[in-house]
Order: sequence, then structure tokens, then C-alpha cells
Amino acid sequence: MRTGILRIIAGKEFRDQVRSKRFRTLFAILLIIAVAGLIDGAFSYQEGLERYNEMQVAASEGEDDLSYHYYEGKPSVLEAFNRIGYLLSTVAAVLGIAMGFDLITAEKESKSLKILLSHPVYRDEVITGKALGGAGAIALAMGIMLLVSLALMLVFGIVPNFEETVRILLFGVISFLGVFTFFAIALFMSTVARNSGNALIGSLAIFIVLGIFLPSLAGNGALINALFGDRPEPPQMGGPSTFADVEEHRRVWDEYQEKNRMYQIKVQGLHDTTDLLSPTRNYMEMVRAVADPRGTAAMVSGAYYLDWEETKEFYATLPESGLAIFVGLLGALAKNIIAMLVLPVAFFGLAWVRFAREDIR
Repeated sequence: MRTGILRIIAGKEFRDQVRSKRFRTLFAILLIIAVAGLIDGAFSYQEGLERYNEMQVAASEGEDDLSYHYYEGKPSVLEAFNRIGYLLSTVAAVLGIAMGFDLITAEKESKSLKILLSHPVYRDEVITGKALGGAGAIALAMGIMLLVSLALMLVFGIVPNFEETVRILLFGVISFLGVFTFFAIALFMSTVARNSGNALIGSLAIFIVLGIFLPSLAGNGALINALFGDRPEPPQMGGPSTFADVEEHRRVWDEYQEKNRMYQIKVQGLHDTTDLLSPTRNYMEMVRAVADPRGTAAMVSGAYYLDWEETKEFYATLPESGLAIFVGLLGALAKNIIAMLVLPVAFFGLAWVRFAREDIR
């Protein structure tokens, strides 16, 4: 594979992408989502910060009955990016598919691919160059979106600190991978399908199966009951007189809480297993971990399902830095990280092999 030829093909593909009306339309939608999510998140951040400061004053005065928001820690501007990520999870699929579904089929339909391959250029250079050009266009879109978001934050008087800036950059990397995954899926379908219409339909079908059907299957009540049985029922809350004594009441309640926690962990495990095959859910899991590491840590550890007093104790053990908490979560998120990397590589590999062996007539 010659780097000079690869650079020429990638550059041409990049220019074609950013100049296309399709890309500019979807990019405009992307910016609208970013602006809307950030404005909403900025107002929520300001309200949360005021509420947190009030709780700080109350805590300094010795008040014990504090809101759970206080124990969740100081609000972060990354909450706005959590909202952006939620909106972007679907738009990322549309953007990636729109950029990749006709990369090869359009060339075949116009007969330009046959002419291109008649020149001294290898097929692996063509498919790799097109993928790199598309990836460059996606990176440009994500970079501009982050710059616009940072500019809006400054307009609202919100200046992120170092660890928040690092987490914002991580959000950009995760969003890039989210879009590129569907770009790779569409690129694969473009090498398999006979025409652009079939490639688009096939790409959307894969998105529906991986992004919608599998996650909803894990939430099916009948399937959950068949796998794990019925959800534990709480004991009757009739007071200690219902039991032999107060200790028995506590023992039964603690037993219920433990059974309920284990049941929720099993259900969450089913969701995690199916979510590994869903690019959309993997994207949301990673965005949530970056934007809300404290809440993610509570969910992963199972502390989220414990009694509120125990949950407060868990929050007290977490570092102040959200980035430090995220780094501590990398072990638990390893499967999601691997899935986010494997899926686009796998589909690009399939596209590469298919294109290399295809008979171009």
C-alpha cells in the first residue's frame, strides 16, 4: 500500500464529503443538537450549582437532612454533554450511514470505479483511502462541534477546569467512534449491495437490529422472568409488631434488600450483555461514564440499589475529581471500550475483504 496514492484518495474523499449537501445538512443538525443540549445543560448546571451551594451552607450549620444532590457531589458542566450524547446517539447513526452507504455503490453505478481500477492503483488503497477520507470528515465535524460547545460555555460564564476539559475531549473521541462505527457498517453494505438503495436499506436494517431490537429484547419482562424468576417482593411494613422483635424485622428487611440488589445486578448484566452488540448503547454507556462518573460508579458497584444511607457512604468514598472516578471505572468499562473498537474494525475488515475480492464489471 503506497502512502502517496493513499493520501490522494483520502484527500479527494475528504473534500467530496465536506462539500456535499448531505454532509452539510447533517452537520447543521449536529450543531443544532449541540447548541440546544448545551443551552439546556447550562441552565440546569447553574440551578444545580445554586442548590449545591445552599446545601453546603446547610451542612456547615450542622443540618443532617440534606438532599441527595448534595451527596452526589458538586454539579459538573459535563451534565450538558450527557444531554448532547443522548440526542446524538441517533443522529450519529444517521450521519455515519449517510456518509458511507454509497461510497462504493455510487462509484460502480457511475462506472468511475472501473476506470479508477484500470489505473495503477490497488484495491486496498481505494477502500482504505475512502475510509480515511470519511474518518477525516467525521473528525472535522466532531472538532467543530466541540469548539462551538466550548465557546457557548464561555458565553454563559462557565469555564471548565483541567479535568473537565479532558473529559470533554474524551466525549469528542467517543462521539467520533460512535459515528465512525455506523460509517463502517454503511461502507460494508456499500461493498455488498448492488446499488445505493439496497446499501441504504441494509445499513438501516443493521442499525435497527443492533441499535433498537437487541436493547429492547433485554428489557422484555417475560424474558427476564424466564431467566431470573420473579422480582423479590418487599416484606410487609407493619412495624416491629409483625415480627418477633425489632431484630427479626431488620434481618428480614436486610435479606430482601440483598436479594433485590442481586436481582437488579443480574438484570443489569443481561442489559450489559446485549448492549455490547449495540453501538448506540455502548456509546451511551461511555458518554454516561464520562459525563456522570459518580452516578455510573454507583450503578456499576451496585450501591445505587442499596439503602440510601449506604449509598451516601459509598458516595463519600469516591474521589472529588470526576476524571479520577472515570479512570477507576475503566476496568468495569473495558468490555464497552473493546466493543466500541472491535465493531468498526470488524465491519471495515469485512468491507476490505469483500472489495478486494469483488469482480468489478
